[in-house]
Amino acid sequence: MTLWELKNKQSASIESLDPTLLPAIFHRLNEMGFAAGQVIQCLRRSPMKGPLVLQLGDCVYSLEQSIASRINISAA
Repeated sequence: MTLWELKNKQSASIESLDPTLLPAIFHRLNEMGFAAGQVIQCLRRSPMKGPLVLQLGDCVYSLEQSIASRINISAA
């Protein structure tokens, strides 16, 4: 399952980032805390395939489909 499939108000645990992501994006996501074992919650799904609003720890992020669909998760 990918982060893009996470439903509104649902939580999950990050399993891995797609290793084929551009290195700059891969490293930036790691810096932001997107790492294996971290719990993430979908706060809001934007209409018309707009970005997801996510909470990771004390931070809130917005990710578009092209990135969120390349973060593997498991239900928490």
